[in-house]
Amino acid sequence: MKLKHLLTLALLAAAAPALAQAPARGNRAGSYEFYFSPVFTESKSQTFDGGTSARTDTGYGFGFGFARNFDAHWNGAVEFAWGETYYRTTMQGSGPNAGQTINSSGAIDTSMIRFAGTWNMLASNVTPFVTVGAGWTHVYTDLPAGPPQNSCWYYPWWGPVCTTYIPTQNTTKFSYNGGLGVRWDVGPYLVRGLYNVQSIDIGGAQGQGHWNQFRLDFGIRFR
Repeated sequence: MKLKHLLTLALLAAAAPALAQAPARGNRAGSYEFYFSPVFTESKSQTFDGGTSARTDTGYGFGFGFARNFDAHWNGAVEFAWGETYYRTTMQGSGPNAGQTINSSGAIDTSMIRFAGTWNMLASNVTPFVTVGAGWTHVYTDLPAGPPQNSCWYYPWWGPVCTTYIPTQNTTKFSYNGGLGVRWDVGPYLVRGLYNVQSIDIGGAQGQGHWNQFRLDFGIRFR
């Protein structure tokens, strides 16, 4: 069974007793909240023009957010997140190298800022919700972007120092997301389980890239 199925079942099992015992109304209206979030990104395989293929392993990350509850239903937030996943690629040769393949592997690191809006369907302490957001994601890989280059700088104690480095692929792209989950307010604290689809405007022939994510939010409300 896939990771997303296990997490979804666990979330529903945990939320069912709470839904049955939830008070009629919550006290979110007018409050602020801060939360931190472990994030899990599902593995994915892709095939590109020419037969080259790539696969990313399950990614792990961490985020935090600051939000304002305008009333018991509507919430606006700014969120930050970082993540890392390992990848493996098989590149197909062309021209005189047709029939040959080159295998490589490495890590992809991401950092993100986004602005999110959430609608809590119920005013009670336990409620399903939907959320959407948009922002920017910086993607850094260890894929070479050019030949080795020399770089020099001046140390106060040692004088000029030069070294050789290999430039790598990194870029910042517009990104957006949509998700749904369950929220549980326990006194001043909150817990949310969220299934999220994160999309990045990769550009070029690939267009949009989509990744399934699972997130747990643990936070506190205050006024």
